[in-house]
Amino acid sequence: MPKPRPFRLLAALLLATLHLWLAASVSRHFSCAFDEPAHVAAGVAYWREHDFRLQPENGLLPQSWLALPLIADSAFHPPPARQPAYLEADVWSLGDQILHRLGNDPAAVLARARIMIAVLGGALVLVITLWSWSLFGTAGGLASGLLAALSPTLLAHAGLATSDTAGALGYTAALLAYWRLCHRVSTARIAAAGIAAAGLALAKYSAVLLPLIASVLLASRLLHPAVLPVYGRRLRGARRLPALLAGSLAAALLAWALVWAAYGFRYSAAPRDADPAARFIKPWDDVLMSTPRGIEHLMADGSLLPGHTADLRPGVVQNFVRLATAQRVLPEAWLYGLAFVERHSRFRFAYFAGDWRGDGWPAFFPVAYLLKSTPAELALHLIAGAGLLTALRRTRGRRHLYRCLPLAIGLGVYAGFAIASGLNIGHRHLLPCYALGAILAGATCAPAGQTGRRLRLGLVFTLLGFHLVSSLAIRPHYLAYFNRLAGGPEGGHRYLVDSSLDWGQNLPALADWLRANPSRAPLLLAYFGTDDPTAYDIQAQRIAEPAPPGAGRPVQPAALRPGRYAIGATPWQRVYSRVRGPWSPAYEARYQKLRAWLTGSNRAGAATGPDGEALSTSALAELFTDFDQLRFGRLLHFLRARPADAQVAHTWFIYEVNAAELTTALDPEAGTP
Repeated sequence: MPKPRPFRLLAALLLATLHLWLAASVSRHFSCAFDEPAHVAAGVAYWREHDFRLQPENGLLPQSWLALPLIADSAFHPPPARQPAYLEADVWSLGDQILHRLGNDPAAVLARARIMIAVLGGALVLVITLWSWSLFGTAGGLASGLLAALSPTLLAHAGLATSDTAGALGYTAALLAYWRLCHRVSTARIAAAGIAAAGLALAKYSAVLLPLIASVLLASRLLHPAVLPVYGRRLRGARRLPALLAGSLAAALLAWALVWAAYGFRYSAAPRDADPAARFIKPWDDVLMSTPRGIEHLMADGSLLPGHTADLRPGVVQNFVRLATAQRVLPEAWLYGLAFVERHSRFRFAYFAGDWRGDGWPAFFPVAYLLKSTPAELALHLIAGAGLLTALRRTRGRRHLYRCLPLAIGLGVYAGFAIASGLNIGHRHLLPCYALGAILAGATCAPAGQTGRRLRLGLVFTLLGFHLVSSLAIRPHYLAYFNRLAGGPEGGHRYLVDSSLDWGQNLPALADWLRANPSRAPLLLAYFGTDDPTAYDIQAQRIAEPAPPGAGRPVQPAALRPGRYAIGATPWQRVYSRVRGPWSPAYEARYQKLRAWLTGSNRAGAATGPDGEALSTSALAELFTDFDQLRFGRLLHFLRARPADAQVAHTWFIYEVNAAELTTALDPEAGTP
């Protein structure tokens, strides 16, 4: 990448700053997204307790980075050390303490953590803009920078205290740094490649794709006849191979050393003075799948839906981790995180376009990309891709295409692995594709082929104008962006939920709507999230949730009442429920049986179940959960037959339910709804 001229550098910095501000300035509009408390708690633990057992699967670097302003604030109250939550690596309990139990201001904690991720988002836009400028000139760089800076997808996650933006930055920087090393072997480029690779390894486990990508790039470089400068010497032909291998090995060794340095050159994830009882949140045997087994999830009617089984047997990752732990090749926490991620990619509940599975869909990410990209992103990606393919027919075009190889290969490898993965819990896992796609979009402005260039530039920047309109129209609810193919943000819930739409972030919007639309009717809330609704003055009966753990016996689910029902998009699609799909005769039979049992026993401490079986405490809790979710599923089956009375922030469905409607929805004697 040539040294940028002052104008280019200033423009790139302005675009990066714009992205940072757009992402960080909307923090006050949102409650915490589901994963944010865990990221904050883990980062605090890394700094204060030097304890790397907490949340290692989400990256030491982003979690440490976002917690830095909290640790530096003398008014911040961290969780007390030496408590059971630390011993059990329970980041969820620690995150709840930080936000709701220790006197911290939750909004201030989240805003400080989020702005640190927004800084990484700005850095990503800077890299995108400068890389595109080096390939496609000033117009191309400006187009790429604007496309990235205004992208609702990139803005949504640059505004949250999670690790996805850090992963996209690390992936993009690692590709660029290694490609540059392939064209000049020098101390500076070896250092840049090593630092970038370490940054990715410490942010996301997509770093495991780097050896494959590096091998393809290295082979591509050797097939190209250009000379290779190596410390002042100019090597040609086969003489380049030893130099490139040596430079790659030096960068890899530097990355390896930097990963160790990040963990304080300590193998153990627990600090040296840790209690002997300290452990990871899940045992090593579980993440390594030491005992091969099947996994399945029963519905409340005792059935299994397709995709709700998985065969958990050790694979390549588990065998590598076993060997690496035995030889202590890498820090324990990093290896545990890798095994944890791979284990949970085998089976994770997800919803996609009217279907529920645990093992994913090959179409999930392609469709998510089509529905959650702005029309300008889709058009510019398509035009750029078509242009690069047609460039194969021209000698000059092939030279141009060669310079884009790391983008094409990085995009192809990442997208291929994403599509093959069963981890379909969020569109956010495509962030690296959006970064690389934004750079390639600069090809639409490439100087090559001057015929009609003014018309082409006019078309590109007209599309960018529409991109700006799309971005401003959805602000501040970037996460809820869907294009018209999905019916806009209001229709997105039909295709994707969870971290693609409803990640628990919209309690403030619901609170504002409730204040603007007061009612004396009781409020019943189905909320997917880790925040506390009462912190936003939302006083509601929580429904469709497992009973909170406690020392006593489980409590029978409270009766549903006529009133105002606020249902989040994720529970509305019952992603994590035992009642998925259409309301069936089997669900109805089980619901009626449990309802009759509960009505007959009329007490929470029932000694026998519906079939006269003796009940343990855990078995009683399971029956209560089944009934609660069946009841909610029957209610939803009734409510989904009519439009919601209001839709708030694209993620809340509001229903005013009177006594007659509730009876029809829940009482078998009133007939199947």
